[in-house]
Amino acid sequence: MMIMKKYIIILVCSLLGVVSCYDDDSHVATKLLNDIVIDGLKDTSAISCSTVLDLIPEVSGYSEEELSYAWYIYGGEFEKQTDKGYRTVQIDSVKNLSWAVDVKKGDYTLVFEVTNKESGYAVMEEVKLTVSTAFSRGFYILKETSDGNTDLDIYNERNKQLMTNVLDGTQGDAMRGKPRNLSVIYEKAHVDPETAASGYTTTVFVGAGERDMACFRTEDLVKIFDRSTLLYGEMSEEEVPYCMASAGAHNFFFSSKGIRGDYAGMFGSEYTTGRLGYPKGNGASSFVQACDGRGLMFWNEQQHRLCYFAGDEVEEIEYMGGEIIWDDVRAIATGWNHLAGENTMWYMFESQNGQRYLVLINPKFEVVEVRRLSSSLHIANADIIAGNGLSSYSIYSVHNNQLYRYSLSEDASEVLLSLPGSIEGQITYLSDIYFGKSFDYIVIGTQAGDNYALYMYEIQGGQPYGEPVHVVKGNGKIKQVRYVSQSITWAMIPNYYAFTDYASMFGMGPDFPY
Repeated sequence: MMIMKKYIIILVCSLLGVVSCYDDDSHVATKLLNDIVIDGLKDTSAISCSTVLDLIPEVSGYSEEELSYAWYIYGGEFEKQTDKGYRTVQIDSVKNLSWAVDVKKGDYTLVFEVTNKESGYAVMEEVKLTVSTAFSRGFYILKETSDGNTDLDIYNERNKQLMTNVLDGTQGDAMRGKPRNLSVIYEKAHVDPETAASGYTTTVFVGAGERDMACFRTEDLVKIFDRSTLLYGEMSEEEVPYCMASAGAHNFFFSSKGIRGDYAGMFGSEYTTGRLGYPKGNGASSFVQACDGRGLMFWNEQQHRLCYFAGDEVEEIEYMGGEIIWDDVRAIATGWNHLAGENTMWYMFESQNGQRYLVLINPKFEVVEVRRLSSSLHIANADIIAGNGLSSYSIYSVHNNQLYRYSLSEDASEVLLSLPGSIEGQITYLSDIYFGKSFDYIVIGTQAGDNYALYMYEIQGGQPYGEPVHVVKGNGKIKQVRYVSQSITWAMIPNYYAFTDYASMFGMGPDFPY
């Protein structure tokens, strides 16, 4: 029995010794993993070829003489360079980085690595870096110049700076005639004028004068198409270009002759030119709207019909009721409301005698309701009308320089909204601009003489909230405002998931308005 007790005591002591050693090693390991501490680094952005990026990290645990430093970069133009992992492309070997950003636009990751010279033990910290060009990100402002021509201002919301008259600055002159339309398309096929290589790029379409148009690559504002180069054949003199839009796997061009399209990005060929062939249908307009996540609705101005197009054949949207006579009306506004996973598209029409109608359409491109608007409503008399996209089942209008909200619900109520802060001039522009979940602003444009001002408000409860997040002031008359992003946030197809069950399940709503 005494022998048994002796063995038990020895066993217990041995176990205690093992536990003690394990605790000691764990303490040493924890110390090794935490004795180099990096602080003071945050995600950032930069403008290519015009920004010196200064990053000053705080490093503790050892003296600077005991440590070595390295900065690496991956992603963006280096995404295919991976032979040494994140260490493939080194920027510098100093602690405090001062780097002239000379890489192409894109999303990058910077890696700051600190190594103990004696042990070789290293700690790293990552910094997300978004590199843009002066033109590749921001609010594009289409305006009429003082001499009646068309130009663009670009407002960068990150550094709150405004670039003015960028067409005159990059092309040598503004576009002739008054501005007609501005639209943004993503991953547009084209041939690089400098390298003659095929590629895909974010593009802005600018319509000016009676029939002029041009497409500019937002990376550098290089003109990639105009009337003489957009089509395989010659564009007829009487053809009126209306707009362009991205939907499904395509980018579409709408004109008075119909709709032409080509494949976007990953759906296209590596040898594409981006030029367009014969049109489908026999007319269109600039009143283009979302419909089902694959194709687009549009008002055919030549045929006076609502239509749908997804790349094959143009389909007419049927309406068997007698409340509205298509041949007697013209389109004056359109919008897309997405609330709690439900989508409602709408068009507003005006008859020759001034009567206005509101037409509500579902994602099956069916007319579900036609409202004859009472002349006592402000929206029935307003010159400026815009939809609320994401936060309220309503439409905005401006009447007698006052902002109103009209309900799309059955009660069809209308309320006056206040605008916080000081608004100068006459309201001449109104829109709801959003980009994914990044922001959602009511944008109010005013005019005072030859000068404009834009006030961008956050939205709560369907109305402007707080002081304007951005105030932009410039010279000229506002025609349209669009947001351009170099970073595509959607998977494969823009605005597609807003029309699926994922919208209500995971909040995957619209990516941008049309």
